[in-house]
Amino acid sequence: MRRVRRRHSTILRAGALFGAAILICATASAMAAPPRFERDTPIIIAHVAPIVGRFAMHTEDDRRGVEMAVEDFNMNGGVLGREVIVVSRDPSMDPVRAAKVAEELITRSKVSFMVGALDSGVASAMSKVCQKYGVIFINTNSSAPSQAVEDAHRTKFVFDANAANYNRDLLHYALDDKPSKRVVLLVEDDVFGRSSAETARPYIAEAHGQIVGEISVPQAMPDPADVLGRVASLGADVVVAAITGDNQVKLMAQINPDVFNTQSWILGEADWEDLYPTPGIYRPLFGITWNWDFKTPGTAEFVERYRRLYGHTRMDYPGHVTHAAYLSTWALLTTIEQAGTTDNHAIIKRLEHFKFTAQERMQDDPAFMDPVSHHLQQSTYIATWKPNRDHPELSLKVLAHFTPEAARYERERTTQLESFEETPHYAP
Repeated sequence: MRRVRRRHSTILRAGALFGAAILICATASAMAAPPRFERDTPIIIAHVAPIVGRFAMHTEDDRRGVEMAVEDFNMNGGVLGREVIVVSRDPSMDPVRAAKVAEELITRSKVSFMVGALDSGVASAMSKVCQKYGVIFINTNSSAPSQAVEDAHRTKFVFDANAANYNRDLLHYALDDKPSKRVVLLVEDDVFGRSSAETARPYIAEAHGQIVGEISVPQAMPDPADVLGRVASLGADVVVAAITGDNQVKLMAQINPDVFNTQSWILGEADWEDLYPTPGIYRPLFGITWNWDFKTPGTAEFVERYRRLYGHTRMDYPGHVTHAAYLSTWALLTTIEQAGTTDNHAIIKRLEHFKFTAQERMQDDPAFMDPVSHHLQQSTYIATWKPNRDHPELSLKVLAHFTPEAARYERERTTQLESFEETPHYAP
């Protein structure tokens, strides 16, 4: 346990601890000795997320976080003396295709563990296959509330905050000063959109809001202007927009910022990949779990390392997608070492009670895995994006912080997981 924690501290603590090993790896020094592994059989982690379409950039940043965590362990002899290898597969955005990809990775490629998803429909399809075989699936960054309730599994662990964690606080924040409290639900026709809208309803009622309309938006959104016209016709005070990825970018680009002086728009969650590449588009209210300029312990060191590796790319600053992928993969590899085995039952039992210190999470509070829902309970933040074209990395402003308990989704307390007896043993 102490040995594993020290590995993470090389990333999270300042000064000399961040020096030789990380810098050598980042600069690919010819003088560096290659890591030594005690065993020949590698641990194979399959990173599965859509590489084309509206989550393509998210997938790249998710993979970066996974590879940064794997690098930490490989530089110190791997996990249980075995090298950790990352292979990437594109499950597409089609749940049927995603299930086939998961089946092939398990039965043909004999992968050890699976991470990724991003799209909640893809996550649901792949995690069913993983449960069938007993393969542990780390859902790094898909945020439909259903992932930790209806679509939860004994072998799946969800590390991103979900829309339900954000909705209560965002809705109270937006509705408290509105006299008529009229709300429109703008719902993307997919797992994330429908699940997010469903969790928003009781919170709207709790904040004394009145739903005056619900507009369904197809995944391939053809005409943002038509959607916005329908919203305007309903005369709402607050618009809850359960819209993700490029659809969110296209929609917000069509809105005159003056609209936000009289009408609040809640985006639920807005990823760095939706914000940073389009710095001129204003975003009113949304939730995040981390930002690169947090003053929390470890953040500056993590950002410094990321920029050494990826500072030459379009995404030259990390967002919370990379942050979540890094720490979820780190948690998985840490737990394998703590268990001393790759047996899934032993790892699951430890992951169910996994805890992060605030410093390890680079957040304001410790985080913990909920053993009932297999969803990480963590700090959440309300933010806004006010465009700064000269320095887009400075556009995000945090408005409020909430503890894990304050943001907790109550339905997760009654999640039903398969028993261990129903979960096959899998020891890659």
